[in-house]
Amino acid sequence: MPEISLTPEQRIIVDAPVAHYVIRAVAGSGKTTTLAHRINKLLADGYDPRRLLVLMFNKSAQLDFQKKLQSVRGEGQSIPEVRTFHAMGFRLYKRFIEIGVLAPYQGNILSEREIQFHLLQLVPQVLSPEQQNEFKRYKKEYLDVAASFIDQCKSQLDDPHSFFKHSGLENKFGFLPSLFERFEQWRNDHSRISYADMLYTPVKTIIAKPELRDLVSNKMDVILVDEYQDTNDIQHTLLSLIAGERAKVTIVGDPDQTIYEFRGAKPQYMLSGFAEEYKHCESLKLSTSFRYGHQIALLANQLIAHSPYHDDALCIPAKSNPHTAVELCETQNELISLVTRLAKHDASQRNQTAILVRYWSQTANLELALLRANLPYVLNGFRGIFGSDEMYAIRSLLQLADGSFSQMPPTMREQAFIQLARFPHVGINERQIQLFMHQLAQHSSRWGHHVLNMIPSDLSRFQKLKLERFAKGLSALENNTNPPRQLFKQYIQETKLFDELKTSGLSQDASDEQVRTVKNLMAFMAESRTENANALLNELAALEERTQIQHAQGIHITSMHRAKGLEWEHVVLPGLSETTFFSSSGRKEISPQDIASERRLIYVAMTRAKQSLLMLCPKSDSKDGLRFLHEMQSESALHIARSIERQQNTAQLKTLASKTLQRYADTFSIMLTTPSKAERPTLSNFDQAIWQADIIEHKSMGRGRVVQEEGETFTVQFDDNERRVFSKRYADKMFALTD
Repeated sequence: MPEISLTPEQRIIVDAPVAHYVIRAVAGSGKTTTLAHRINKLLADGYDPRRLLVLMFNKSAQLDFQKKLQSVRGEGQSIPEVRTFHAMGFRLYKRFIEIGVLAPYQGNILSEREIQFHLLQLVPQVLSPEQQNEFKRYKKEYLDVAASFIDQCKSQLDDPHSFFKHSGLENKFGFLPSLFERFEQWRNDHSRISYADMLYTPVKTIIAKPELRDLVSNKMDVILVDEYQDTNDIQHTLLSLIAGERAKVTIVGDPDQTIYEFRGAKPQYMLSGFAEEYKHCESLKLSTSFRYGHQIALLANQLIAHSPYHDDALCIPAKSNPHTAVELCETQNELISLVTRLAKHDASQRNQTAILVRYWSQTANLELALLRANLPYVLNGFRGIFGSDEMYAIRSLLQLADGSFSQMPPTMREQAFIQLARFPHVGINERQIQLFMHQLAQHSSRWGHHVLNMIPSDLSRFQKLKLERFAKGLSALENNTNPPRQLFKQYIQETKLFDELKTSGLSQDASDEQVRTVKNLMAFMAESRTENANALLNELAALEERTQIQHAQGIHITSMHRAKGLEWEHVVLPGLSETTFFSSSGRKEISPQDIASERRLIYVAMTRAKQSLLMLCPKSDSKDGLRFLHEMQSESALHIARSIERQQNTAQLKTLASKTLQRYADTFSIMLTTPSKAERPTLSNFDQAIWQADIIEHKSMGRGRVVQEEGETFTVQFDDNERRVFSKRYADKMFALTD
């Protein structure tokens, strides 16, 4: 084996005797390198590569690890199988088809859109007469909950009725187990399978037919599994089935980076479940990060200390790491602040910069601003604003206003009308839309007038009202010379656009994303200097032309979720506000679980950076400041970090240091001093409610976790597992923020 430089922690893992292990690895800890050398050591010791299995979280991680492992082994050297859980499950599915245990499936794997469409047909079949009207009013909520229930049901082992009892869902959703059965009946009748079925069906089949275990179990000597914090019941069970009594299993992950709980991920398996099942399991760790410096390390440690899954372990940067520069930019105009900074960077620096967004809708005006500044960018996982339905509809409305609509061929006009009929939806079915808009497109003007004359008499009053609003919207914009921002304000008012988008989408997430995209495009128009529709059309055409130049390099734009497992020299986190992370989510109530999930997502996002991290947030006096920025105690954390970087012995803080910051300072022999009257930061300083935190401390009862919020009260579960209900009115007097 070639000579390599490993930390003591890495060396322990590479050289450890074959046994069951849980390895907790912080962000940037070199786990890929460590695992590759671990496997290389096993192969050098004589293990058969055919009896080693590596399971990765997704296809990208699988390919990256395969490449890394081959590099460590050397070209031409045999390596063990590296697969994803779904690939492993799908292979079993096909094997069971071959031996006649499962019926063949037909067509492509069901897409989310197809599933939503069929649920739209099935949900009314299982609703009570009283619920039918509510379903019509809150269709999106019902469909979202239904799709999520089915997906999560297939991530665990309970039957749908038992799963519903423990799901915490409202009683009004009691129809979901029946819907699950109805959906499965439709799926089996049509021989279709979903992505979840690749794992769910073979695992449930093996459980139902124990004789099949011989086809799966006890074939491997060693199994290594990455990202185990995101493992669900079905994946954990499949691992157990494959391992049998023979395989020694190593799992690797970080519960602080759990960001897929909404898909059924259970970090509890890594925290305790694995050790309970695999006896004599040993715990190892990779606590040194090779990615970032003290500034990110301190902020990240302080932030994640509030996580209910955190075990108080500190992440420490390697001595060779860069002094990552962190900037919290408080601004009233993020785009101007961001573009101004990026424009000053050279092309090489921009090519190593990533902008990580919470929602794709944040990219709408971001893309346009970058194009205006002639700054190339690369979209990872998103088709871009010029490929969006919203942009198509907005350009059609601009053409309606500038008079070019009448010059279009009828076929082109028909396609534009069909798109506008969904912006917002006019309430008739697709076949009716096609026929209606074909007829409307034959006219070359006064389309709003013609719509009113064409409304069929047999439509419901609700459908007629929607078409009447559509007509008013067309009439308001036709040949309108007002500035674009005024045009769209009129169209929004006439068509009730935002209200309709919120109630007409197939899913709550899709509708919320569409509304956010339109609002961001409206913000772009408000900042545009164009005074009429034609001028804005020309500007958009010029900007789109720039996107046609295929940029292999440029500023990377992707989501915080997609950034998992990746790293860049420079990272930008825009929109760090309560509105972006909570009000924009469409959630009526914010649970402690929601808060914990978003905190971990921020933790993952900020630990992608190597050289610099720019966090864009509202002004400090804004009530929209993101709660997690306060939890970081950035002023104290950054001051300590700079003292370490300058090799100073002391750091003067304005407020008392948290336990986490104190421990970190002690690690580097930094003495922290504070004024004699310094106080510990509390949530009340942040203009944020105590009950919005996860971990708080009662003056006499000690540390506890907020587990429920309702009306004027909130419930705290203390460390001794006792639960108490408190009044929000006196929360600030009884509780304080804790680590």
